[in-house]
Amino acid sequence: MSTISSKQVKKPKTQVRARVPSSGVPPPVNQQASARVPQAISFKPTDVAISQSLERLFPDQVELFRKLQNKEKQLDLIINRKLLDLQDHQNDINNKLNEDSRKNEILRIFIYNISENQPWQQAVGQPSLQPPSWTLRVEGRLLSDQALDVPNRKKFSSFLSSVSIQLFKDGKKNTETVIVPNQPNPDIVEWHDDQQRPKSEAEREQTQFDGLDVKRPGSSIPASALHGIEPTAEEKEITCEILIQPKSFPVKLAVKNESLIELLGCSEITQHDCVIKLFNYIKVNNLFEVAEYPQQDGHSIQQAPENIVIKSDDFLFRIFELNSFTVSRMMDAISTKLLKPVDPIRINYTINTLTNSTLGDVVIDLKVNPDLINGPSTSSNNDVSKLISELLDNQSSAADIAKLNDGLTLNLQLLNFNKLKYDFYKGIIENPVEFLEKLHKKNSEYLNILASDSVGFGQTDLVDEEIVRRSDYYTDELISEHIGMLLGSGRM
Repeated sequence: MSTISSKQVKKPKTQVRARVPSSGVPPPVNQQASARVPQAISFKPTDVAISQSLERLFPDQVELFRKLQNKEKQLDLIINRKLLDLQDHQNDINNKLNEDSRKNEILRIFIYNISENQPWQQAVGQPSLQPPSWTLRVEGRLLSDQALDVPNRKKFSSFLSSVSIQLFKDGKKNTETVIVPNQPNPDIVEWHDDQQRPKSEAEREQTQFDGLDVKRPGSSIPASALHGIEPTAEEKEITCEILIQPKSFPVKLAVKNESLIELLGCSEITQHDCVIKLFNYIKVNNLFEVAEYPQQDGHSIQQAPENIVIKSDDFLFRIFELNSFTVSRMMDAISTKLLKPVDPIRINYTINTLTNSTLGDVVIDLKVNPDLINGPSTSSNNDVSKLISELLDNQSSAADIAKLNDGLTLNLQLLNFNKLKYDFYKGIIENPVEFLEKLHKKNSEYLNILASDSVGFGQTDLVDEEIVRRSDYYTDELISEHIGMLLGSGRM
């Protein structure tokens, strides 16, 4: 049993600094929290450990203390695991990994035009007071039993990312249109979903719509209805190209490589899922290998970048067209060449003013999931965030834990301090001469440690490299003493 002189027994020096509670969850750092929660006291590792000599003196009590420590670790593990589960669940909500395909509904889109004040609509002998015009309408709604006046009903625009309409007269771009700089083109009508979401639900509802109207003067007679008759300039056929980009969450991309489609088993996928499936394929087929770099000047490269490469088999060679490649090269190819935004729905429509309405001529059905269309569920996400915040921002709990930790640590430090005094007085009483000689020898060793930064001594009390080279020299007791000495002197 090692002994230390009374000169070496000093009261512990404490420093006031932030300390993490035993639960493993750090309290939030803000001015209010720091004002309410007292800062814990920091101790050295040797101050909070029970020595083996104490365990020999009080085996039953130390065993009970060990059991309490194990229970505390188990409780901390359970709390941290539940916190991670909550965070994983929150990520699942944000990434919509828990989507349910059974909730899919049909969004029906109608594309038609309405004719107004056309010559054939006027009564004979009565001139029209209004010029002829037509209105192109793109509208849609879910095929459900939900009434139109329901306040929280999702409107047509909530399912779309963008709508674009471009008009062409006589099948060609209108060259007569005068384009004014910094002004919108009258032949192009666009709507894009605002990425910056409105602050309130009421504002969000106000920006949604069920239909998009484009009204223009004049007439449009389809070429198929003219039967060889040359129309006037005001009656020439007007066509339009309509692009509709449905909204999806998470964002899916189109796979542009046939071999990659064959490997993934789908033509549309999220970038995250594509990377996961490729990694699983590479791992299952043992295509990872560590590249060996040549030595330079007889020394191997300690930190060689990109030393893990992927060997190409038939599938990967057809996809990447490389015999081997790095992970970063694979990620770059996925984001730039292999995955592209999904093509929008493209419709070529011809305006027909020979009828009152063409409703029903062009109908498109889309499969959508109303629960996923606007991103994460706000209510469920807020509930999970509230639980996490309550766990992390519980100031009273953090203060109680810090107070208990400080009290327990001070008691352990006092116990170790009293054990040192007990060993010192016991050695003096039992054999004063032998104890003092041993104490003098230990003090000489400690002095040499601090003076020479060495831990090996021979018969001359100097550095003995032969002793240091032997493994049996490094006993647990020796290492513990020297580490404690270096910690106490501030060298570590």
